[in-house]
Amino acid sequence: MHRSPFEVTLLVEDHPCEVMKLISVNGLKASVENVKLGEQVTDHVVQFENRVDRSDLQKLKGSAVKVLQLSKNKVWVRTNGCAVCKTLYSSDVVVEKVRVIKERTVLYTLLVPNNVTLKEFLAKLVENGVKVTVLSVSEVPDTTLTERQTEILKLAYKLGYFDEDRKISLTQLAEKLGVSAPTLESIMRRALKKVVKYYLDKHE
Repeated sequence: MHRSPFEVTLLVEDHPCEVMKLISVNGLKASVENVKLGEQVTDHVVQFENRVDRSDLQKLKGSAVKVLQLSKNKVWVRTNGCAVCKTLYSSDVVVEKVRVIKERTVLYTLLVPNNVTLKEFLAKLVENGVKVTVLSVSEVPDTTLTERQTEILKLAYKLGYFDEDRKISLTQLAEKLGVSAPTLESIMRRALKKVVKYYLDKHE
């Protein structure tokens, strides 16, 4: 029984992502490189093997809200979000890594606060017909920041969140990171607790 935050690696097969479906159905030589979650929409960065042409953009517009070419081989695609993205956004879990293993098969590394949250999260996925497998569960050391916590603290510092005359609000920072404000507050509280503990342990 885990009572403190722990790391979980999940494998999602036959991913319901609309963008992945469009890539597969249209035989595009591309993959989803990055995903940013939102309350109503999900933003995807699609990496093409070769230069993107107009027909590629048309094919990606299938169920997309918006499509925008970022560079010669990258396209930004906004959709209304699939069952996995919506569940991730509404649950009290932190997405640390997302890796596309093969066509419509995705590996997620998540930071989960407790067992109850994990059970509820998995139940929601199964309820939505998502094929998910838990590959590993591991403890997170008390003073070791996860990659996601480090990324968030660095960005918060860079954008002036910790400045005396705070230059960005928690809500604005949450929007940039694609998480809800309460979830971000929880992540930062746990991360700062680790930083303080590390400092105090070194100066005892």
